Amino acid sequence: MAEYEDREIAAALAKLAEQDAAAAEEARTALEWIAGEPGLAFITQERIQGFCWYELPVKWFVDLDEKLQVVAVLAEALDLLQLPRYAAICRSETTREILNAYEVSAAHAKAAFRRAAAASGVTPPDLPEFEWGAVMGLEEASARSSTADFLEVALASGDLVPGRPGWKARQKELVRVHLNVPQPGLLGQTLAQVILTERAETWVNARRSETRRRILASIANRLLQPAELPAAAAADPLPPLHWLLGQLDGGIALTQTGNLSRKFVQESADRFGWDFPRPPRTEDELFDLQQLRHFAQDLGLVRRSGRLLTLTAKGRRLLADPGALWHAVAAGLLGDEHFAVFAGELFLALLLDAASVPDTEINATVAQAVAEEGFRDSRTGRPPDQHDIRWATHETSNLCRALGLLAVGGDWRDRSYGLTSTGQATALAALRARATGPRTIPWS
Repeated sequence: MAEYEDREIAAALAKLAEQDAAAAEEARTALEWIAGEPGLAFITQERIQGFCWYELPVKWFVDLDEKLQVVAVLAEALDLLQLPRYAAICRSETTREILNAYEVSAAHAKAAFRRAAAASGVTPPDLPEFEWGAVMGLEEASARSSTADFLEVALASGDLVPGRPGWKARQKELVRVHLNVPQPGLLGQTLAQVILTERAETWVNARRSETRRRILASIANRLLQPAELPAAAAADPLPPLHWLLGQLDGGIALTQTGNLSRKFVQESADRFGWDFPRPPRTEDELFDLQQLRHFAQDLGLVRRSGRLLTLTAKGRRLLADPGALWHAVAAGLLGDEHFAVFAGELFLALLLDAASVPDTEINATVAQAVAEEGFRDSRTGRPPDQHDIRWATHETSNLCRALGLLAVGGDWRDRSYGLTSTGQATALAALRARATGPRTIPWS
């Protein structure tokens, strides 16, 4: 076991040992777990809470009585170190309840830990414009710890009082300030800039494909700043989707099979370029309408209620806020299907600065990246063929066309694609969401 160099900790442990040598040894072990070699300077409220409410019950293989004994002697040591707030956490009813909960259900105990940590005020919350990742790089983890320490200072000074009316808004304001103030130790960069840069670098380099890395690296710096819509499109950047949501505000009848009613489909035919002599019979024949309907459902904007398709509360809110609707669409544009996202990212990146790109060139580039990446079917083990690659790419191109973001040239034998000005802004926003958004698993 390593010996502490921290004289204050050593003195506190020696004083505790005068009364109970075994208790002093338990306190030493706990403090080494919490603080490590840095010693007293590394002991914070967040680390005490994390130890008592998660690490001790999950990572220490001792029974409940021993866990209660550990937090008790740790409290004594913290008292001797003149850290009464931390000692109070160890002795709190919250700590006892959480430790007892782990004996019954780990899932319920971890949920109680998360609630208690959030209520304490030192756990950095997500912001509307920024979410912490469940999986973090070194820079993000360091920035999060720094933010927790900043919140603890606000707690100690009385600037932040959990439970007081408006405290959560104040907490977010403090986090926003801390993340966006230039840091001398970071050469004037902000913590937010460092986090987003780290995430973007991970996004560019996390795959094996050199083709993908080269293409995405060329645009990565542009993704560190929010994309902006063209001024002319700001009032209504997504007319097709906005129209559909407006139609759904009062509900649209569905057939027994769940399709949009024939009457609605036929009334919408001209809007979606139907130019055949007979009217369409089902929404399947108006492919762009079907794309919009299912995309709106995927985003949680609409839901089925009996024989009606109607807006959700989220859909109604975004219908009234075209800018927020655009942000939601951009964030969800690439979906979550692994292979389709891989192809979709490349599709958008290839079109960003090009007036028009032949379909054959797009598919050849995606195919090259797919081969380098080594994709295999999970059931058969075979690599994707040209049909699979086209399908994956069209998941994004078809949706972009339905949303009015894509300019399509040529005919079926010699197709080419470009992005409208709104499409370019949306592509940047969609790729930014992928590059700089929070990570929930090591790579997704």
